[in-house]
Amino acid sequence: MDFATIIGFVAAVAIIVGAMYHQTHGHLMGFYSTEGVLLVIVGSACATMMSMPMKNFLGTFSVLGKCIFYRETSLTAALLQMVDFAAVARKDGVLALEGRLDEVSEPFLAKGLRMVIDGQDHEAVESSLRLELFSQSERHSLGKKVFAVMGNYAPAFGLTATIIGQVVMFQNMGSDIAAIGGGLSVALLGTLYGSLFANMLCLPLADKLGIRANQEAMLKELYLQGIMGIAAGHSPTELKQTLLSFLDGRTATRIEQAA
Repeated sequence: MDFATIIGFVAAVAIIVGAMYHQTHGHLMGFYSTEGVLLVIVGSACATMMSMPMKNFLGTFSVLGKCIFYRETSLTAALLQMVDFAAVARKDGVLALEGRLDEVSEPFLAKGLRMVIDGQDHEAVESSLRLELFSQSERHSLGKKVFAVMGNYAPAFGLTATIIGQVVMFQNMGSDIAAIGGGLSVALLGTLYGSLFANMLCLPLADKLGIRANQEAMLKELYLQGIMGIAAGHSPTELKQTLLSFLDGRTATRIEQAA
């Protein structure tokens, strides 16, 4: 579970609600507007639906789950696993890896190792895995774009709410004071909702999804290089030196010294 996303969101909500509570002495309903919610949140969602394929829009909650329940695999652990597999292949042959496949929880790695064990051409193995990496990148970019697009539309719909509220104000100037107050409320709250929805939810989630996509791409590229190294018959030491490039300098030095 990604506690950073949860803690950040809860802390942001607490700060904002706390400021509202303090300034209104507990009258939080003053910050609620049905019109503002409909115009900003529902309006942004509808505009996003228009701009995205329906399948991607409906998969929003599934994508959101990847932000919250993402299980990060350590690059160091992946590197050591690939070096271990290389040692087995070097000592007992590539076919010996078949007995180790039950240890592999990553489908991408399992697929690559099976192709190598089956004796498929190295170029065909790399081509197939590269295609899978490309497809994954496209899927992730669409998932990220749902929140990025919604975050871009939200301030614009907040401005729409502001304009509508101002029109109501101007139409009732010099007559109905209550209507002027209602129009001003919609105008200000629409801007507030647009800013909060975009900057506290949509855009941070889009950025987090981009980071997760890059992390997963890095992990699978490490697996790919490890698989191709095993297929080429590289020694564990040679493969380790290649894969150390995926780690930061301090971690790479620690792994080298531990050898």
